[in-house]
Amino acid sequence: MNNDGLPLYPSEYETQVQIKKFNSKGQTPPQVQQMPEQVPMAVTAPAKQLLGPENTMTTCQFCHATIKTAVKYTTTSRTHMAAALWGMLCCLCCVPYGSESAKNSDHYCPNCQRYLGTYVK
Repeated sequence: MNNDGLPLYPSEYETQVQIKKFNSKGQTPPQVQQMPEQVPMAVTAPAKQLLGPENTMTTCQFCHATIKTAVKYTTTSRTHMAAALWGMLCCLCCVPYGSESAKNSDHYCPNCQRYLGTYVK
């Protein structure tokens, strides 16, 4: 931990020096509070939501409702490559545009209409 050169609590040497100063003046030394030992804690990150190719039951991270995601399929370069391949093989280049298997799945919350994530195929 960076403390910019400032001690976070008095060291044992500084405590002894303070006690000697008070004893030389005939006063009682101040009570030095000992810092409690820090117990390490395990901090877990929130679980990453796994979104699949179809709509999925999950909790919306924005409106915190338990929802079944709304899916919109988007064409990608993979869709265009599949269309070119279908066109060369059997002149059916429109097949990948009509099927959802060559498109990415964008998931949205049906309550707040916010984007939740994409399942990349």
